[in-house]
Amino acid sequence: MGGSEGNFPYPVFVDLSRRLVLVVGGGSVGQRKLAGLLQSGARVRLVDPQIDAEDFPDPAIEVVARNYRREDLDGAFLAFACTSSSQVNAQLLNDARQLGVLCSSAQGAAGDFVLPAKLQRGQLSLAVSTNGRSPALAAVIRDQLAEQVTDSWEIGLEIVAAVRRNWLTDPTTTKYNQQVLRSFWQELLPLLGVGNFGAVDGLLQRTFGDQYTLDALQIQRPEGQS
Repeated sequence: MGGSEGNFPYPVFVDLSRRLVLVVGGGSVGQRKLAGLLQSGARVRLVDPQIDAEDFPDPAIEVVARNYRREDLDGAFLAFACTSSSQVNAQLLNDARQLGVLCSSAQGAAGDFVLPAKLQRGQLSLAVSTNGRSPALAAVIRDQLAEQVTDSWEIGLEIVAAVRRNWLTDPTTTKYNQQVLRSFWQELLPLLGVGNFGAVDGLLQRTFGDQYTLDALQIQRPEGQS
């Protein structure tokens, strides 16, 4: 990636809903990018002379079965250079920078951003990046985190989010602060891990008040647990 020596990349999660993203190269790298972009709600313009539009029936994908041209960047919010040609990737990166479009390059010239190894637990996203130095190591660290951040964290987030919504709109509560949340979270995770939702209700009421229960917060318990 570009940038002055000693600077660090700025981490940010971007809403790509309905935004157009250009992906040049329909091979394995390009298709991995395509899958993640579609999951994020983006519209994708996929450019590759070797692809067939019939293989990409999703209406969110605009298939352009030819070599890359500069005009493919028209209207794009982001771009991904995913071809096996360093020359094509460099040309796309150069064109994108001239047009003010951030571009990630699979190989060759350093791009404007890199994608992290991501761990998803519902609305909870964890991202690990080595700033492009070792994507494989980022994936290893992500997988290690996955052993600790189990599926119970997903419902944990839903509980905390519901508490926050109610807490901030309840004029009778005391100040909601990070220390209260930290203590609550540390007690909550073990209870969720063993599926003890009765104890979760007790923890909610002790911490936030009698009106704070899973039912009152409209939290759905996992199927078969009560």
